[in-house]
Parts: sequence; C-alpha cells; structure tokens
Amino acid sequence: MAYFVIKFVGPEGGILSKPIEALTRDEAISKSGFNARNIESVEVDHFGAIRASLTEKRLPESEQVVTLVTIASKLEAGMTPGRAIVESVDLKKLDLTPADLAGCERACDFLKLLRFDETAILLADAGDRAGNLSDSLKRAADVIRERNKTKKEFAKPMKKAVVNFIVGTSAGIGFPLFGGGMLDEFINKQKFPITKNSMSDVLMALQHFYTTVWPLAIVLLVVAFVLRARLWNAIRRWPLFNKFDDRNRCKRALEFVQTYQLLTQSGFTNPQVLQFLFERSKGRQREIYADAMSQTSEGRELGAVLETEDWPKIISQNLKGFEKQNLDGRSRILTNLSDALTEMFVQYSESISDNLGRISMLTLVCSLLMFALGFYMPMVTMRMVM
Repeated sequence: MAYFVIKFVGPEGGILSKPIEALTRDEAISKSGFNARNIESVEVDHFGAIRASLTEKRLPESEQVVTLVTIASKLEAGMTPGRAIVESVDLKKLDLTPADLAGCERACDFLKLLRFDETAILLADAGDRAGNLSDSLKRAADVIRERNKTKKEFAKPMKKAVVNFIVGTSAGIGFPLFGGGMLDEFINKQKFPITKNSMSDVLMALQHFYTTVWPLAIVLLVVAFVLRARLWNAIRRWPLFNKFDDRNRCKRALEFVQTYQLLTQSGFTNPQVLQFLFERSKGRQREIYADAMSQTSEGRELGAVLETEDWPKIISQNLKGFEKQNLDGRSRILTNLSDALTEMFVQYSESISDNLGRISMLTLVCSLLMFALGFYMPMVTMRMVM
C-alpha cells in the first residue's frame, strides 16, 4: 500500500489535509469520502509509512493471537461477531471507542479498523463468507503465531552477522582514529622524538582519511540510498552480495508459497492471492507481483509465471504441472516446497553470517597488528631512547 495526502476545503473554508493509505490516487479519493470539487490536491506521501509506524497504534502480534482466539471462543458461545470483538479488544490501547466501530458490519471490517494483521483480516473475510468464522480466526491466530516463531529462528544467524559487521567496522575505524590521532598529536604538535615506521604512516593516513572524507561519505550514502534499486541491480551478483540476493529470492519464494497455501485452502483463486501479495508489497517486489498478475490473467500456468530470475529455480521446477494435481497433491507439493525453501533460507543466512564473521575477524586482527606495530612499538622505542 502507498500513502497519499489529500488536501481539501474544510467546513470553514480553510485548506485541511488527511493521510490516506491506498493503492492509487483514485482509490485514495474514494476512501476519503470527500466530494471531488472540495479536493485541492492528492499527493504521494513518501514518509507516510514511517509516520504511520510511529503514530498508528496497533496491538502487538502476540496480543493479536490471544485476541483472535478469545473472539473465536466467544463466537462459539453464541455471541455476535461485533459484540465478541468489542469485548475482546482493549479499545483504549488503540485510542478508539465503541462509537468508532458503529459503522462496521462484518468481522473483517472490525479487524481492519482495529489494524489487525492483514492475514487475519483476509481469513476473517473468507470465514465469514463460508460460515466458519470461528475456525478461520483460530487459523489466523495459528498462522501469526507460527510466523513469529519462524521469524525469530530466521533472525538468529542475521543477528550474529550484524554483530560481526559492527565489530569489524568498529575495529577498522576505531584503531586508526585513536592510534593515528595520538601519533599526529605527539609528533606534529608536541614534537616528541618518535621514529615512525610504515605501519605508523598507514595509521596516520587512515586517520586523516577518516577525519576528512566523512562529508563525502555521507553524500555517497545519500546517493546510494536514492539510487538503491539501480545500485542493487548492478552489484547483486557480486561475490558475497550474491548470498544476500539468493537469500532475498528465497525469502520471497517462501512467503509466496506459505501465503498461497494458506489462502487457496481458504477458497481464494490464483489472481486473488497475487492481488493480496501485490497490495502488501512495495518496491521491486511490487513490480514482480504486478508482472505475475498480468501473466496469470493471460492464462499462463503458475510454474511458467514464476520461471524468472526473481525466483529460485526450485519454484518453477516444482510447480510445473501444478494445476493438474488434485487438492491433496497440491498440498503435498506446497508443503515439501515450503520445507525445502526454509532449509535453503537458513543455509543462506548462516553462510552470510560465516562470511561476515571471517571478514570481521580478519579486520580485527589486522587492526590490532597495525595498532601494535604502528603505535605501540614507536612509543616503546621512544621511551627506551629517552
């Protein structure tokens, strides 16, 4: 979803603004409920997602799981969906009142207003239409719970990779800054009789580089951020970067398979699943799903649609002839594919962590040796001479 800011003429004639989350400008205008003649402009809000994450109040996913199970139990006890939801959710946490929910009719409308997980909203919609809302909410709770467990497991190798990267970077910058700065102070300002060596020159050169080039580094980082899509497309198959690219493709495939299996079992068709994934994605991933939707509408099989460099080869290989399988056969294929992708994802994450660990250790050892030879040895020699 994108964010738009609609500027409109208020009741007193002043220009007011309202943020709207929508796919297109037309949808944003429709969602706003304003008359077209009162709208001054509709602009893309580039910082809308950041602002929403900071200002919009949501229940933590762990609380959503408990709430969904509670709602399901109340439904089985004979309550209406509206009453079950109002009694199960602490509206004060979301700065809402029962009056704010008065316009909601179906369970999915309540959950959307309460900013629940999109999967829960979609399953509530499907369950409401099929007449098994309670089971659908329980299933949504299970999906969210398992997804959180999986995220925690997947995050472990990458946390190690981040720590290794921070240690290596800190050593590579910190030792030259301290050692080179002290040598410059002692030699050029206090005129100590220090005999430099080649490592001392390297330390002082790095210190000078770090202290003078940082404005350029900031500019380069800003430019890289702005052009990140083009930059990533150019370097993604370089050594080490290709590990991140393989991991991203594997993650995309895993999310697709798990979402596809969940939604198709709830009665959704291929176009509906792709539309759901399209709406909740952004950037390059959004373009990928838009292309997949276009090819699906032309009647191409799922395996052929996903036979591009944006997906692991195992996806297209395992999904060839997928439409010819019965329901049990499709379920087995998707389950096996999900297990294989999970193992691949973990392996890529561990490989990234190991490589960054080696680079970090090499940087740390080199920095320590450079500091010892370039700073400590000249200082010891100076004391012996004095």
